[in-house]
Order: sequence, then C-alpha cells, then structure tokens
Amino acid sequence: MQKLKITYLLTIIMKQVYKVLATLLLIVACAASAYAADFLTKPLDVQRMEGDANFGFSFPADSYHDMHARAGLNMGVALRYNIPNSGFDCGIAADFTGVMRGWDYPGHPEYDMHQTNRILGFSLTGGYNFRQGRKVNPFAEIGIGVGLYDTVGDRLYDVSGTGVLFTPKIGVELWHHLRIYASSHIIRKGFNSLDIGIAVTIGGRAKKH
Repeated sequence: MQKLKITYLLTIIMKQVYKVLATLLLIVACAASAYAADFLTKPLDVQRMEGDANFGFSFPADSYHDMHARAGLNMGVALRYNIPNSGFDCGIAADFTGVMRGWDYPGHPEYDMHQTNRILGFSLTGGYNFRQGRKVNPFAEIGIGVGLYDTVGDRLYDVSGTGVLFTPKIGVELWHHLRIYASSHIIRKGFNSLDIGIAVTIGGRAKKH
C-alpha cells in the first residue's frame, strides 16, 4: 500500500511539473513572437563555440504492448560551432532518455511491474538561430546519429539493440545562457519520446567590437 501511495504521488508531481513547463514554454513562445518582425535581421557576430547541459522530462510518444506509460528523464550535453555571418550552427550531442512502461494492480502493489525503456544517443546536429546573438533567440535543430537502447527494471519485454536516432528540437534561448526546449527522440516503437526541458548554455555571446 505504501508503494502504491508513493507511485501515485510521483505521478501527480510529474503531471504538475509537465503543466508548469508547458505553460512556461507557451509564455516564452508568445514573448518570442513579439520579435517576429525582426526575425530576418542580420545575425550578430557571436563567439564561435558554445556548449550546454540540459535536463528535462520525457513522455512516451506511442503505445507499447498495452502497458501503462509514465514520464521519465532526459539529460545530456552538447557542443556547437556557430558558422560566421549566418544563423546556422553545427555540432555534436550526447544524451540519455528513458520512459517508464508497466502495469499497476490497485490494492496489490506487490504485483506491480515496471520497466524503463532507455536510449543512450550520440548525434551530429545542425540548427538555425532566428535571432542569433540577441537576448531572445528562437531556434530549431535536427540531430541524426546512433542510439543504444535497452530496458531496465522488471524487464517485462526485454529488448536491446542499436538504431538510427533522429532528434528534432525547437525552443528559445534567453539572455544567452538559458535554453527552453521541446524535442523528440525517434528510434523504434516503445522507445520514442516527446521531451521538454531546460539547458544552461556557455559561450555563443555576441562579440564586442
């Protein structure tokens, strides 16, 4: 019974966190839209290299063997090179993503069974910054690479392997140091995810002349 209460509380907390982050993303998107008329201005000259570390939550993007789905975690690091005189960048990224699957038996928590479908990904990335070097900088990015996927936990469906990983991402960079993003990890059914989170960025500021 205690395990069931803890699981229930964690589910409620995750739902509230998701709502807060989704609301924050919507507010930021609305604020960024105020700069729409300025999107096509010439990008500022910025520092060539930048990197970030991100943390967020991942939500199952598809069904899997009629199992219940719960949110998991998404975390990683990235390094980018800003192409001079353009809003484009290219780089590399490594991250971990996991979503929970399983069955719950109300009143009989001793029978609960869960597993985490996880991906360790390594990707080459390419992106475009709509307002490069400015305090509000919406961006879009795509990553293509390799993902190592497997399961941990009760392993109701023990699957492991390697596949091609696609990681589209959109978001906005604020004050040169904070990125709020929504992304997806696409590799195979049961492991695909939709993600939201934040990243702390170092580098990439506009150069002083």
